Amino acid sequence: MSMPCRKAIVHAVWHSSCALQRRGQQARVVKLTWLFNTSLFAVLLSGSSGCSSLGWFASREPQAPVVLGANPGTQDVVAAVNSNSRLIRQLQTTSASLSVPGFPGLAADLALERPQRLRIRARAPIGSQPQLDLGSNQDHFWFWVNQNPTGLAPGRSSPVYVARHQEFRRSAAPGVLPLEPRWIIEMLGVTTLDPAAGYQFSAGPEQLILRSQIASPGTPLTRQVVVHPQFGWVVQQQFDDATGTLAIANLSQFRYYPDMGVSLPRRLQIQLLPGRQEEVAFQIDVGDYMINQLIGAPSRLWQMPRLEGVPRIDLAAFQAPSQGAGYDPAGDDGVKPPAAALRPSYRGLPQLR
Repeated sequence: MSMPCRKAIVHAVWHSSCALQRRGQQARVVKLTWLFNTSLFAVLLSGSSGCSSLGWFASREPQAPVVLGANPGTQDVVAAVNSNSRLIRQLQTTSASLSVPGFPGLAADLALERPQRLRIRARAPIGSQPQLDLGSNQDHFWFWVNQNPTGLAPGRSSPVYVARHQEFRRSAAPGVLPLEPRWIIEMLGVTTLDPAAGYQFSAGPEQLILRSQIASPGTPLTRQVVVHPQFGWVVQQQFDDATGTLAIANLSQFRYYPDMGVSLPRRLQIQLLPGRQEEVAFQIDVGDYMINQLIGAPSRLWQMPRLEGVPRIDLAAFQAPSQGAGYDPAGDDGVKPPAAALRPSYRGLPQLR
C-alpha cells in the first residue's frame, strides 16, 4: 500500500475515533440531563404529595385545626363559628382584586371594623381611577359606582347615594343596597350567630346548615348559614325576605392564621338581588389580610368620599317604593334626579357563573 493511501486511512480512522468520542460525550450529557430531569420531577412529585423529608418543596400553608367532631349539635356549630369571629375586631387588605365576568379586573382594598364600619374601594389597574366606593361609618352608609368610567359621556354624573343607618328601611336605600351594611360585614367572613336564636338545623356529610329569623326593621329577614363540617368555616350565607332572596355570599380558599387562631376566606363571591333584573354580582380575591390593625388614619378611612363634580343624594329624602309614596324632588345637595337615578346601572354587570 502506498504512503498516500496509508495516510488517508490513518486520517479517516482518527476522525472517526474523534467523532465517536464526541458522540459518546454527547450521549453522556444527554443521559446526565435525563437523569437530572427525572430526579427533579421525582422530588417535585414527592414534595407535592406532602413528603415530610422534602418539606422545602411542600406547601407552607398552615393547616386549620378540626373544631367540629362527628355528629355536632346546633350549639356546637354556633360556638365554632363564633369562636373564629370573636377574635376579629378589625380586618384590612390592600392586595385584593374585584372582578365580574366579561370585564377587566380592578385593584381593590377592603377594610372593616365591627360592628358596622366598612370600606370597599376599587380602582382601574392603570391610572388608578376610582370605580367603586362602598362604605359605612357609625352614622351613615354610602354607595358609589362610576357610571362614566371613560369620561366620554358628557353630562352623565355618578352620584354618591347616602343614608343614615336608622333610616335604612323607611328610605329608598334598599333600592340601591338590599342589605344593611352590618349584614354585608357578616357576609365577608366575620359571622356571628346568636346562641339564643331558634335555629332549624340540618346536617349532611359535606355541610351543616343553620336557618333562623333575624330582627330587622320592616320585613323580617331569614338567614341561612352553611358551615364546613370539620373546620367550622362559614362557606355560604343567604338572606331572604318576603320578596325573595336579597343576597348570597359564597366564601372559599380559606387560610388559617395560627398567630390569631382564625380562618378567613380569600375568595368572596357576592350576589345582590340574585335572579332579578337589578342583580349585581362581583368577586373579590384577597392576597392577604391584616388582622386587628388598620393602615391609614381612621378619620379618612371611614369618611364618605368627596369626589370632585360628583353629587350626593340622600336616600332618606325619598320614601321607599314599597310604601307607595312619590319621590321628594331634591336630595341634600339640591339635585333633582329622576326615579331611575336611584338605581345605578352598574354598567351591565352580569351574574356570576
